[in-house]
Amino acid sequence: MSTLLDRQVLDNGVVVAFSDRSNRYFGDYHRICIDVSCHIRLSVETFTAAGDPEAEYRKAQSALGEEAVYQRTLERMGVAGAEVVETRQRMINEFCQTNFPYLGSPEFPARFVASEMAKVRKPRHLFVPKP
Repeated sequence: MSTLLDRQVLDNGVVVAFSDRSNRYFGDYHRICIDVSCHIRLSVETFTAAGDPEAEYRKAQSALGEEAVYQRTLERMGVAGAEVVETRQRMINEFCQTNFPYLGSPEFPARFVASEMAKVRKPRHLFVPKP
């Protein structure tokens, strides 16, 4: 079970949500686990740099659905019970400081959707023979 900790809207309209999945695992030691997610709704405007934005939008919609989801997990082990709240807030603040300039840039939604499309197009190699 996760609990929504915070939700922030960036300048480019991307909504970043922080959810807590922390637990106590031994004595007074806790595992701090925070899921970070950004749901990027697909639209024709996302593909303005493409030659045919409508066709690219349809391809992305068929491959990814209505939205692309950026997800990261922030995790820290061995946190004492008295430091859980402070550590959790520090982890969120550090993520905001280091990642919000990237996530909040106007190019982020288009670039992220393009990278997700590249992952979908890339063939999977389940077996790689040794030379």
